[in-house]
Amino acid sequence: MSPYTMPVDIMPVEKPDNRMELTKYLNWIWQTYFTDVPRINTVEIAYCFHWKSRLGLIRLSLDSTLTFIGINTLLQVATIPDEILLITIAHEMVHYTHGFGSPLPRQHKHPHANQIVERELEQRGLGISLRNCNEWIDKYWYSFYDMQRASGWTDTTGAGHATQRQCR
Repeated sequence: MSPYTMPVDIMPVEKPDNRMELTKYLNWIWQTYFTDVPRINTVEIAYCFHWKSRLGLIRLSLDSTLTFIGINTLLQVATIPDEILLITIAHEMVHYTHGFGSPLPRQHKHPHANQIVERELEQRGLGISLRNCNEWIDKYWYSFYDMQRASGWTDTTGAGHATQRQCR
């Protein structure tokens, strides 16, 4: 076992009820939907920017000891359905699983080719949440984004944000 391997299944984790506890969300998702995926390096998660067309990102450090998952800071707003945060983190976990943003072997040439992320989420029991997420994004995301921008991002300040360097 690598020094960076951290078993996810040491203690049962309950679904967090606070959107600021992204590490708890990540651990719950890993333990609930990705139990077959080894955590072979340190994985950190934090809110980043309020992107208009991106909900999350995943990055691997040059020495492969750290994976960083950045989440759109707007997803901490309480009016956003919980499934959006769930699917965003799970989407980044699929990338980790497929060797994008992680030291795991690459399973595919391109991270989104042939709807591999969507198929993996379906196989892991997240199909209904994925459809609900996509429907909400299609109907409400851009108007929600515009309202938040017009308000000066007042609902998206607080602790738990990554540095600009991590989010690039």
